[in-house]
Amino acid sequence: MNKLVEWFCLNYPDLKKSMQCCEHAEVDINPYHIEGDCWSHTMMVCKVAELKGFSKVIQVASLLHDIGKPNSRKVNPNNSHVLFFGHEEESAKIAKPILDKLAKDKYIRSSDKEYILNLILYHGIVYKESTEELSKRFDKEFLKHLMQLNECDRLGRFHKI
Repeated sequence: MNKLVEWFCLNYPDLKKSMQCCEHAEVDINPYHIEGDCWSHTMMVCKVAELKGFSKVIQVASLLHDIGKPNSRKVNPNNSHVLFFGHEEESAKIAKPILDKLAKDKYIRSSDKEYILNLILYHGIVYKESTEELSKRFDKEFLKHLMQLNECDRLGRFHKI
């Protein structure tokens, strides 16, 4: 197990448990997340980041990008679809003290905390805006990292679609 994930499991067992209990579907399997729960997806995202050799910033963002899903999970009563509206903001909020502890434990630099928070906060925008629109909003380096996080997120799942 990667040291970052091991550190997270030791320091935040309740967050890990909430992600394990947070399913991407209520009744039918979610075709975009047939791996099931948020923790399984997150571990797959982390593995992609590790195998791709992405920077520590991307590896940390990969671990924390969906930690807000359990708090934002809602089920549409009309069709039983599970929704996670606002999970990016919730994930960033939960990630802040975790990033403080990672910096204190010298796993990341203090100067990286805000950057990682922004990657978490904006990771969903890649699915909503074109690359051209994104390049107007973000500087080249941040956009590169945002696209790397998106690549990990896309590859870190099993899907039918």
